[in-house]
Amino acid sequence: MTSLLEWILQPDRIVLFGLAMATAFLVSGWFVAGRRIVYSVFAGILFLSLAPVGEWAVSPLENRFPRPTDLPTDISGILVLAGGEDTGITDSRGVASLNGAGDRLVETAILARAYPDLPILFSGGGVGTSESDNHAFTARLIFSGLGLDSTKIIYEDESRTTAESAELARKLVSDDSGWLLLTSASHIPRAVGAFRAQGWDVIAFPVDYHTGHMSGWGRFKFLHSAGMLSIAIHEWGGLIWYRLSGVSLQSLKGKTVLDVGSGNGYFTYLMAIS
Repeated sequence: MTSLLEWILQPDRIVLFGLAMATAFLVSGWFVAGRRIVYSVFAGILFLSLAPVGEWAVSPLENRFPRPTDLPTDISGILVLAGGEDTGITDSRGVASLNGAGDRLVETAILARAYPDLPILFSGGGVGTSESDNHAFTARLIFSGLGLDSTKIIYEDESRTTAESAELARKLVSDDSGWLLLTSASHIPRAVGAFRAQGWDVIAFPVDYHTGHMSGWGRFKFLHSAGMLSIAIHEWGGLIWYRLSGVSLQSLKGKTVLDVGSGNGYFTYLMAIS
């Protein structure tokens, strides 16, 4: 149900649905209603093109857990969540491939070189139909190619969601204190909530940022803004659903670092009550 709702609410699909509905009205002779829908669709496109709506929505998520500048000395391990692997390309081409969230694996390798004695736990499998169409399979190839010590890496390759990662990964460690959690910055709030619900007080280490200084109005970048809004819909929707369904039992209330004047006060309010 949530996946279907997310699929429907994607900006590009809303535009297509709106134009299809307008066409149906115009063909049926409902000219006034059809024109109003067309005007509304193009007004929405113009607004998304001129206003950094996606950045307003994603920024509070990415700022919720600032990246630690000084890591504690008693780190027990590095926990990285799947999602940076392009499993389809890996499966079809036979070449390990990363997607836009590939920073998760790159940053893991950087930390592994800085802390060579720490264990690494990679969590995530997917729903692929073959052995190579699996996040953990691609991660193995990437980590091996980067020269990481395979004896230090544990793979949890069955989970399909963040909630399942928290549940299954927790069973693979005996000491859950002092673990760094690496995932995309926009995904960190939902991931931390899921792991805390399992009694695992991980240390958030966000990577793969999508926002920096706010772009401001007037840049006319519809595709970029729509893509950012898609990320926001996925993460805000997941955060709210996890909270309502009891998957995330821990409160995420706290100070959110904000770019003052960025115009994202409404989303900041939602984060405060999440």
